[in-house]
Amino acid sequence: MAQHPQPPAQPWQQQPGFPPPAAPTGTPDWEALAEQNEKSAKRGRRLKLIGAATAVVVLAAAGAGFWLYEKDKDKKPGPAVTATSSPSGSPSQSASNPPVKGIDSPPTVGTLSAKKGPALNLGADAKPGTMSGFSGQVLKLPSGQDSFASTSGQVVDVSKSFTVSARVLVDKPDGNRSAISQGDGQYYAYSLGRASNNGHDQWYFKVQVPGGGSAIAWSKADATVNQWVLLTGVYDDPSQQLTLYVNGVPQASAKSAGVQPSGNNTLQIGRLSSNSQWADPWHGAVADIQTWDQVLPEADIVKIVAGPSSPPSVPPTGAWLNG
Repeated sequence: MAQHPQPPAQPWQQQPGFPPPAAPTGTPDWEALAEQNEKSAKRGRRLKLIGAATAVVVLAAAGAGFWLYEKDKDKKPGPAVTATSSPSGSPSQSASNPPVKGIDSPPTVGTLSAKKGPALNLGADAKPGTMSGFSGQVLKLPSGQDSFASTSGQVVDVSKSFTVSARVLVDKPDGNRSAISQGDGQYYAYSLGRASNNGHDQWYFKVQVPGGGSAIAWSKADATVNQWVLLTGVYDDPSQQLTLYVNGVPQASAKSAGVQPSGNNTLQIGRLSSNSQWADPWHGAVADIQTWDQVLPEADIVKIVAGPSSPPSVPPTGAWLNG
């Protein structure tokens, strides 16, 4: 059967919203047409308003999301920090400056006041007393994990020049022994004591070097037993040199590219931190402990040998058990 072509669409059929024309016969209903046109125009305007409002909301949401992205994209995630509370209830450390965690230590059972500086907290086996050969008070240390004393905070700034001195007596002929050290981190910052060197037990002054390793200055002679000795260690930061003095006499020097801080940089009597453990316990007694935040002149180091009756011209920044 032959297909007859469809007649072309009339204009009204191409414009949605307009009614079909009235029958060819009769007069058009002009009033009805006008009313229908008005309704279509209103509906068109309403749809345009809704579309515009929707576009504004979408653009605003997209803009807010972009702003938040721009604001946060440079933030780097950091570890969560929980503030600890002090006895008064206020945070003891700010989130931006969390406390340094030192290695674990046995509890202390009392304090020993300082002539200058913070008090010494005493381990259970550290006993203040007197001993022949020194006129003032001494701290007796029989060795062991409770045979120590320490401060609660830093005594000297090891990033600068400093001097540390102590009168020591060791009553055991063997073993590595630390009389004075600083630090409660993985390794000590500095130490004064006795250790084995090529088969000889000698006095030493040693420091930890930033980046790893240590530098050490040894005494010329072997360390004595059951005899009071004045050990003095000096670190000169401008020259990056450390020097050991025994009874006011210079022994040896060594080069060190700085001194590595250790934990809270607390002063330790009778031990040192090594590989995150306490090591090299002193066996004997310690007295006349003094620290300076500078290089102490040799003339003043000689004065200390005479004891409390001959104070140095430069006052110490810390002093304990000085008679």
